Amino acid sequence: MEITLLGSGEAVGVPAPLCGCTYCQESGRRRRPGLLIENEDTTVVIDIGPEIKEQLHRIDTTEMDAFFLTHHHFDHVGGLHELAHAAMGLDRHVGNGEDFDRAEKPHDPEFAVYLSEGCLEHLHESTPHLESTLDLRTLAHGDAVSVGDLTVTPFPIEHARPEFDTLGFAIECDGRAVVYAPDMWEFMSEREPDRVYADADLLFAEGAALFRTFGHGDENDLRAALADANADRTVLLNLNEHLQRMTTAELRDAAQADGYELGVDFATYEL
Repeated sequence: MEITLLGSGEAVGVPAPLCGCTYCQESGRRRRPGLLIENEDTTVVIDIGPEIKEQLHRIDTTEMDAFFLTHHHFDHVGGLHELAHAAMGLDRHVGNGEDFDRAEKPHDPEFAVYLSEGCLEHLHESTPHLESTLDLRTLAHGDAVSVGDLTVTPFPIEHARPEFDTLGFAIECDGRAVVYAPDMWEFMSEREPDRVYADADLLFAEGAALFRTFGHGDENDLRAALADANADRTVLLNLNEHLQRMTTAELRDAAQADGYELGVDFATYEL
């Protein structure tokens, strides 16, 4: 599996809106979270943040098999409108495709968007018009989805419940596993006896509560969850120098002291 971290930030992003503080000026950009996984002829993305168009063009990716959503917060679904434009295709956008020769028309991408029943309900309330454009498919906790040679298994995590049914995902292929849980106060292990998130080769997980950020879970709960996951490598996400009032170097040093890595936009990994 080839893996690209599309975004390592959180809802605000770096630089923060309308801010010129030292942390925003001196930090590298942090886009809203997302993860690209590629293997052989299969490509999937988890989370569709508002920068999704930029992120995918940045890595020169125009072919996609599926997208997966963790939950219905703006930093995770804000790019759905961009995907809806792509899914509509040129003919529906211009209103009369007969005015163009076939050679002039761009390729119309085909992809599915997987989400929980709760996320679909929020989508129906907020932007119901997207339902007629996108191929939306619901997920159940623990039920694996096969996309090409990748197996993607959703599992519940503690974040913004009960209003939002937030998911993490375990992606497996050829005995290798990557787990993605960017907004996570803790794993709900008591309800997930199989612990599909555990013992992964690579874990991308919440890190904000470790670094002077309040209101996004308890530090002790997060530390216990990361230890319980027992991944070979753990990369921390949901970071923001502006909110944490720490330089990137300070964040990196603190993460390394705990045995973790600091997420960086467009960093690549191979399993």
